[in-house]
Amino acid sequence: MSQDPQSPQTPAHWQQTDRLATMGILTAGVAHELNNPIGYILSNLTSFQLYLPVFQQYFSLLQQIADCDDATARQELRQQLAVLQQQENLQLLLEDTQSLLADSVQGALRVRDLVLDLRRFSHPDHAEFQLLEFKPLLNMALRLTRNELKTHMTVSQDTGPDPLWLQGQPAALTQLLVNLLLNASQAIGPTAGQLRISTTQLDNWLQVCIEDSGPGIADEVLPHIFTPFFTTKAAGTGTGLGLSICQAIVQKHQGDISVSRSELGGAAFTLRFPASNAPQCERC
Repeated sequence: MSQDPQSPQTPAHWQQTDRLATMGILTAGVAHELNNPIGYILSNLTSFQLYLPVFQQYFSLLQQIADCDDATARQELRQQLAVLQQQENLQLLLEDTQSLLADSVQGALRVRDLVLDLRRFSHPDHAEFQLLEFKPLLNMALRLTRNELKTHMTVSQDTGPDPLWLQGQPAALTQLLVNLLLNASQAIGPTAGQLRISTTQLDNWLQVCIEDSGPGIADEVLPHIFTPFFTTKAAGTGTGLGLSICQAIVQKHQGDISVSRSELGGAAFTLRFPASNAPQCERC
């Protein structure tokens, strides 16, 4: 009997369940990541609020000097302007304002990118595949998991300068990468560890390897790691869907996923996808 595509037991439902569970893990970390730029944006704006009356007073004096026809009054205004410049160090305030605004813009862009990343991750893909550049998806997954990785893991990337193209669904591929990054983080645990990510194109295949310095996967566990609901994690810390969802996403993209022992000591997950040609504008 064929499965009903709307049945709650289909892999599509499992994928959405896993996505929601992963969002629960990511949300706290993303909230923490949002708090940092929002904090210094507020601090910068508070400083600018203190500077603004000084600038207003300065420009008001300049305007009064320009409009004044009385030489004595104009001289008094110039003296007030000189006192203000000496007291407030306007040049320093202007330089600091430039820095405050530049930092605030960068912070706002960081907030925007994190919100967009979370929105894209949570949004189910349409059925159609599209031509994608892989490295932006990887960068998005790293931004989403940054709080889970940064406290105890050293992350290194060997992704090369050239773009890598494939046909795929962006949210599904991001979910795949997020799952593997979180899996590596959980395998290493709270102790210091290493995570290494490498990408390359071999003939007509795009290859991605995600390695960690965790304890690795025991031989007796290895045959079961892609089985739905199989998990070695403590109760309440995993659904057992993560790696089975990874396999389903890779297979849906006509690729394959394998696991081996990493030179770092832990597990090395290798993904392979059919590579696509760059869009025509990339060759112009």
